[in-house]
Amino acid sequence: MKNKIKLFFFFGLCVCAFAACGQKPNTPKIQKIDMAINEGDTLSQSLDYANIAPQSKAEIIINLSKVFDPRYCRAGDNYEITADTSGVWQTFNYFKPGLDYYSLEKSSNGIKALKKTKLATKVIIVSSGTIANSIWESMRKENISPETILDFADIFASHIDFLTETQNGDTFKFVQEKFITQDGKTLNGKLLAARYSASGKDNMAIYYKGTREYGSYYSPQGDSMGRIFLRAPLQFRRISSFFTLKRFHPVLKYFRPHLGIDYAAASGTPISSVGAGKVIFADWSGDFGKLVKIQHTNGYTTFYGHMKGFAKGIRSGAHIAQGQLVGYVGATGLATGPHLDFRIQQGGKFFNFLKMKLPPSNRIPSSEKSDFNKTVEQYAPLLKP
Repeated sequence: MKNKIKLFFFFGLCVCAFAACGQKPNTPKIQKIDMAINEGDTLSQSLDYANIAPQSKAEIIINLSKVFDPRYCRAGDNYEITADTSGVWQTFNYFKPGLDYYSLEKSSNGIKALKKTKLATKVIIVSSGTIANSIWESMRKENISPETILDFADIFASHIDFLTETQNGDTFKFVQEKFITQDGKTLNGKLLAARYSASGKDNMAIYYKGTREYGSYYSPQGDSMGRIFLRAPLQFRRISSFFTLKRFHPVLKYFRPHLGIDYAAASGTPISSVGAGKVIFADWSGDFGKLVKIQHTNGYTTFYGHMKGFAKGIRSGAHIAQGQLVGYVGATGLATGPHLDFRIQQGGKFFNFLKMKLPPSNRIPSSEKSDFNKTVEQYAPLLKP
């Protein structure tokens, strides 16, 4: 009996050994991944979602920085990456709107970062429509891409609050470059000119580059569309409480001043700084929960309260740009639901941000005015009703 058991055990080992010899090595499988940058995400966060290994992620970001600054990644950009199942990358291409894209190539000599341009035919298109309910719904009804809607909103961000100032019957129109590639794909390019008409008032913007590396938007008179502050710290939301000296508090159940504006939005909605400045506080602050304070020029300070969390790099002493992500909508502190409590003060005194008049940040230099006027003459007629 013992010999039979030994024989059976020996036979089992032989079968296992034979099966092991017949197996192929478990090599990682290569896969292609297409990703889009989501609102509020950095490239680093997006690569995490794609399950790219930490070392590969660092290689991509460091080498991409040689031809493109990853800090300028924005919602709507996309990239394609091939990587094995362990998260080690093989190829990487990053695409922004238009024809230019950025490519990383591996070779025996290392990693090469290149800026490339797709072969395509440029066309100019004009789109227009009338507002019904919201700018987002109205533009989507005209089959305008989400990326273009955000670009349009960004142009007028310092002039129009698309929550409080839009009305049914307002109209929009814009001139946009598009590119048709050799494989038949249509790619969105820059908005070359845009107009938003509300209550008989026209807001018009012209794209102009001049001698600078990057272009910007100006009124036909040459004033920058940019202002010292954006009109609102987040897009596509509603105001649940306005600036007032006498407001009935929903939690405390008595009247007290509300020296800010409450923007109701879904938890996790990205919050942007309305202006460039320096973070002077980023921590828990009693009833305000997670709060960020930003110091700006001319004695202004802005407050962002009840946040769910802070954006990466937001800490006391950090310098930030206008429109930079500071955190996410939450309900921390004394709050009944997710919203942003936004406040602004000058010289230690709070005031109503919605009534603030914002001067232009700069003007077209006199040396370029003649060239700028030619650009206006080219595109302004296309914006007429």
